[in-house]
Amino acid sequence: MRNMKIWITAVMILTLLSGCAAVQTTVSTKTTTFYIPEYKNSGTIVVVAAEAAVNSSLEFAHYKKQFEQKLAANGYTIVNNPTEAQYIGFVAYGIDNGKSSIVSTPIFGQTGGGTTSSSGTVYSSKGSATYSGTSYTMPTYGVVGSAMSSQSEYTRAIALDIVDAQSFKNGNPKKVYEARAKSTGSCSVIAGVFEEILEAMFKDFPGINGKVRNAEVPSKGGC
Repeated sequence: MRNMKIWITAVMILTLLSGCAAVQTTVSTKTTTFYIPEYKNSGTIVVVAAEAAVNSSLEFAHYKKQFEQKLAANGYTIVNNPTEAQYIGFVAYGIDNGKSSIVSTPIFGQTGGGTTSSSGTVYSSKGSATYSGTSYTMPTYGVVGSAMSSQSEYTRAIALDIVDAQSFKNGNPKKVYEARAKSTGSCSVIAGVFEEILEAMFKDFPGINGKVRNAEVPSKGGC
């Protein structure tokens, strides 16, 4: 009986573990895009930070390369000299301070069955006798309690504005394309989910003008 109980418990544990391994976590992102009617995703483009001071940061240099790869894969020719660019791609990104909430997590365990012991005394006209024994029934499992914990969610955002370079030089910037991607989750560092949010932004680029899109991108496990 004991061996059977051990075997059943082992099977349940393996089943749970295999189920967890099959779960693929994703980063959920909401994206909006707007562009002029005559917009075409082609031409030379230089990528810069929307805030001039950020251009010299190593973090932006890392993100800039990822933006350039996405733009190049979607029709643009990347240049490093602004004087050679037909368009300027202004990039911005950020994360808020997070919002905390209390979450109740169920605790699973054995709710019944298994091995039980019994004992007692039997009385008769000839006297009394004691007995003891064990019995086994199939164990059952379910929720046996709950644990309270604090959970924080952060909003991460990426923005891309593509501006006609000549109009910018003339002092009257003309925006031809803009995209906004926003994601909420437990990762408190934008670097941990930047690739996934960027992937969502460029999914089916340039997207449908004025339409909100929701994308689930497999997590790369960066956070």
